[in-house]
Amino acid sequence: MMEKNTIHHADWMTNDLEDGSVNLIIADPPYFEIKGDFDFVWDSFDDYLNDVEKWAIECKRLLAENGTLFWYGDDKRIAYAQIIFDKYFGLVNSLVWYKYNLRGGMFGSTGGDNVRSFPICTERILMYSNDQYNLTQCVFNIRDYIREEIQKAKGKISFKEINQTLGTATNGGGVASACLSLKKSEPAMMTKEMYQKLQKWCHPYLRREYEDLRREYEDLRREYEDLRRPFDNFLNLNEILQFNTNTDKTYKHDTIKPEKLTRALLLTCSRPNDLVLVPFAGSGTECAMAKKENREFIGFEIDEKYHAVAMERLSDQEEKSNQIQMF
Repeated sequence: MMEKNTIHHADWMTNDLEDGSVNLIIADPPYFEIKGDFDFVWDSFDDYLNDVEKWAIECKRLLAENGTLFWYGDDKRIAYAQIIFDKYFGLVNSLVWYKYNLRGGMFGSTGGDNVRSFPICTERILMYSNDQYNLTQCVFNIRDYIREEIQKAKGKISFKEINQTLGTATNGGGVASACLSLKKSEPAMMTKEMYQKLQKWCHPYLRREYEDLRREYEDLRREYEDLRRPFDNFLNLNEILQFNTNTDKTYKHDTIKPEKLTRALLLTCSRPNDLVLVPFAGSGTECAMAKKENREFIGFEIDEKYHAVAMERLSDQEEKSNQIQMF
């Protein structure tokens, strides 16, 4: 088994990691003929997309059922990658990294009348998940019980009347909407007052006590909460990620990503001790930040020069971490 918490000088497709063993993947792959020698190794764009498909399939094999995948891309070509990844994962967000310090454009493109285009100051990040665990599952048993009891009382009151009286949705929600209230897109038990109204309408059915149902719901909620995909948006970020391009110039690489952006992704979508896979380690930003934030990680870099840079960065980060622990 490949060693963790290091960066391997190897093609990540040769890994021997177990199926579903990775909690978070942060992939900054070659964009195809944009910047850096590694972007110009394919004979055609179709050849490049063939590799993207292989990468997507391997990500699917490795990502845990409640894992998250971030896939960087160029604004003009990310759509092609999305078509491929959409076949294997559920798209959570199409994120835009807005480089607010580059309003005048990057990569030599200043936009304006000369080139008849707007300045380029963004990159894209596709966010995917397997979405195996949905918190609404914790109310399915309760929903089904209430639905069955209402059906037994058929003729006394309709689902439409229930929704109208309780103020719940009727556009496709049906009895499910009547059985739970939604707060910030999260399911929550209906109030005791609502349930007692239903009991009155459905008499002599719907005999289970409210507190009994509530305890069942809370037990299931705790169970599913532990299984869900980590997501803690404590930074109050939105789909436009505003981070400048300031990076540590000590570690040379053509497409280096900033530490603040990387840490934001790590802290929002993983937990301490989670395993982070970095398929294209580059200068080692993601691995160093995983180390900094107490995540396990495994990185891969096929270029010998960049692998040396990444390992130096990882060593520097380990020294910094040890110094912090000493104090």
